[in-house]
Amino acid sequence: MKSSHVIKLESSRQCSLIVGEGIIEHLDEHFDFSGYSSIVLVTDTNVHRLYGRSVLATLRATGQKVSFFTLPTGERAKSLSTVERGYKFLLANKVDRKGLICALGGGVVGDTAGFIAASYLRGIDYLQLPTTLLAQVDSSLGGKVGVNFEGKKNMVGSFYQPTAIIADVALLRSLPPAEMRHGLAEVIKYAIAMDEGLYRILERKEGSVFGTAELKDIVLRCCRLKADVIEVDETEKTGQRAILNFGHTVGHALEAEAGFKGNHGEAVAVGIIAVAKISQRLGILKTDDVERIKKLIAKFGLPIACAGVNPNRLINATRFDKKTTSGQTRWVLVEGIGQGITGQAVAEDTVRKVLEELSR
Repeated sequence: MKSSHVIKLESSRQCSLIVGEGIIEHLDEHFDFSGYSSIVLVTDTNVHRLYGRSVLATLRATGQKVSFFTLPTGERAKSLSTVERGYKFLLANKVDRKGLICALGGGVVGDTAGFIAASYLRGIDYLQLPTTLLAQVDSSLGGKVGVNFEGKKNMVGSFYQPTAIIADVALLRSLPPAEMRHGLAEVIKYAIAMDEGLYRILERKEGSVFGTAELKDIVLRCCRLKADVIEVDETEKTGQRAILNFGHTVGHALEAEAGFKGNHGEAVAVGIIAVAKISQRLGILKTDDVERIKKLIAKFGLPIACAGVNPNRLINATRFDKKTTSGQTRWVLVEGIGQGITGQAVAEDTVRKVLEELSR
């Protein structure tokens, strides 16, 4: 058996997170497929080209009936029309309540396949097989599943934990540099909001290429941080889970803004800078720490501004943030490296000044 590390997530549905190298080729050594009537592999066209055939062969070697459903690439796949196609596929392949969905891909595949699993026949099991850094450190863990609607990010969805997550860091070797940067933005989020030790690791890192051991350590650190939060606030009832959205209020607003051409990670990077500057204006974050944050984000090739984006449209988009209640957006701010704070009200004039500065 390939060596792996296991984190047990105690939530409404117990979930095991397995992190290792080369474990995607030995799925049956890490997960028991014997109790399922059929398996559906959900992936996108790019991931299918890279890993689809080998994972299909591994799943079929379990002796189960296996079929596969392919999504288009990118955010356009996160739609209700894709979910409807998924339902039709499952029905056509006679998948019953003992069926299992395996989501092989990045955040889009995991979110979409997870929502299909959560809502088909009132819920069937699903397995996350994340293939990107962002999915391994963040989106595959925590049970948030869903799709976009009317141009709004993740507006339709549910909390539905996977049965297990198998994160093979060997798959990250195939990621292009832009996709690695995408995931590193989420790693930086954890570091600034929750883990000064992780921040120092990133700050001391020479270059931007990580070895397998480094990646395994990063994935495990981030997953432990997220698991600890989920276990105390799985469905965002107490407000503690909001810490995981550090940088995402402006980040999601940027993603909804046609003038911004970056991906999710790049949007979150700018969102982190915005939060740091807001925190500085409110007198809770030192100027030196703002400069450290800017330097770290730039070091990994991520943007620290959003020149040309309309700040008024950004402010309007923040009002649709999921942390907005009764018309008041509650911000996740930062008091120091590793010290994020949730539930903070911020005057719109302060937000406007920061966004105007970043969009010049």
